Amino acid sequence: MKRRDALKTIGGTIAGLTVAEKFIGNTKEAFADDKSKYHKEMLPAPGGKRVVIIGGGFSGVSFANTLRELAPDAEIILLERYPFFVSGPSHIDYSVGIKRLEDATRSYYSLREKGIKVIKTEVGGILPEENKVVASKGSLTYNHLLISTGIRMADEEILQLSENPAYNAHTWELEGTIELRRRIETFKGGKVVVSVPSAPFKCPPGPYETACLLDEFFKKKGVTADISVVDSNDKPQPPPLAQKWLTVFEKKNIKYMPNNKVVEIDGANKQLVTDKGDKITYDLVTLIPPNKASTIIKESGLGDPFVDVDPITFKSKKFGNIFATGDCAKVPYTKSAYTAMYQGKNAAYYAAIAMGYSAKEPAPIHNICYPYTSAAESMLIRVDWEKDGKVGKTAADDPKTDYRDSRSAWESTLLKSLFGS
Repeated sequence: MKRRDALKTIGGTIAGLTVAEKFIGNTKEAFADDKSKYHKEMLPAPGGKRVVIIGGGFSGVSFANTLRELAPDAEIILLERYPFFVSGPSHIDYSVGIKRLEDATRSYYSLREKGIKVIKTEVGGILPEENKVVASKGSLTYNHLLISTGIRMADEEILQLSENPAYNAHTWELEGTIELRRRIETFKGGKVVVSVPSAPFKCPPGPYETACLLDEFFKKKGVTADISVVDSNDKPQPPPLAQKWLTVFEKKNIKYMPNNKVVEIDGANKQLVTDKGDKITYDLVTLIPPNKASTIIKESGLGDPFVDVDPITFKSKKFGNIFATGDCAKVPYTKSAYTAMYQGKNAAYYAAIAMGYSAKEPAPIHNICYPYTSAAESMLIRVDWEKDGKVGKTAADDPKTDYRDSRSAWESTLLKSLFGS
C-alpha cells in the first residue's frame, strides 16, 4: 500500500477537520491487550543481528533508514504506537489553519519496502540486563536497541492538570493540536495565555510562534484578543533569538512575562497560578507542561529524566548495546525535529560500527529552523556543534518572507529524506 492509498484507508476529512481525528477516536481502545501477553515473545529469538527501535518519529525513522544502508543483513524492527507518522512541525500550522495534517502525514510503508519490520504496539518497559523490550503485543529480544521515544508531557507537575486534561490544549501532541484548533475556531474574544515550560523543551521557538500566529489569526477574524506569553525562563528561547522575539512581541503588542513558572491550572475559574503565587486569568489557554522522557527510561535505570548517553556516539553510558537519540536523550543539542533526524542518522553509524560493520564517522550535529512570526514571515536560527557537543557557530536573522518559503521547503525535505515523498 502506497502513501496515497494508506491515507485513503485511514479516512478522509471529518466535520471539517482532518484524517488524524478519525485515528484519535480509535486510540482509546488501541492497547487493551491482556497482560498475560507481556510474557509471550512477539517474535522468535533473533537468529542474527537484531536491532529494535522504540519510536517511529524523526529520529527513529532516520536511524532505521541509515542502518538499513549500513547493515543490509541486520534484522531491523521498529515499534511504534501510532499507525502512521504526522510531522510535528506542522502541528502549529494546523492549529491556525495554515496547513492540513493530511499534508504532513506519511505511511510507514516505505520502511517495510526496505525490509524494516514495523509493529504497531505500545512499549511498557525495557529490561536491559535481559536485552528485552516489553510491549502490549508481547516481549521482544534484541541484540542492539535504539530508544527514540520522544517527549512525555509531565502533566502531573501542574496541579489539577492530570485529573482535568480538558482544562488545556497544546500543539506538542497530536490530540491536543486537534483540540486547540477547535478552541481557536470557536473563540469569541478575551484573554489568551501561552505558557512556556522551563528549558529544555521540544521545539524551543514553538510557544512564541504560537503566540504570534494566534495574534494574526484573531486579528484577521476581527476577534479581540489580549495575548500574553507566560514564560518559566528568563528570556525567550532559543537564546540567540531572544531579543528578536522581544522585538516582535513589542510590535504585535503581545505581553511577555518572564520568570513565571506555571504550577497550577484552575480551569473552573480560568486561572493559572505561578510559582510566585500570582493568578493569571484567561479565556483561552495553551499551556505546555514540563517536558520529560518516558517513565520507562527511569524505571529501566537508563537515566532520569532523559537517557544518559555519550553526545558523540549516542551510546548509553550504562549499557554498550543501547543507544538513545532525539528528545528522550540527554544531549546538548536542541530538542527539534531537525537535530533528532541527524542524531538518528549519526547513531546508526555508531551502531553499525558496534555491530562489526565498516562505517565512517559522521559529521557533527547541526540545527536549522525557520520560526514563524506570521503566516508570511519567518526568522532564521542555525547552530553548529563541535564533535564533542560544544556549541561552535550560531546564526540568527530577522523575519523575512524568503525564510517563510524556506520553512516550507525545509519540512518537505525532511519528510522526503525519511519517507521518499
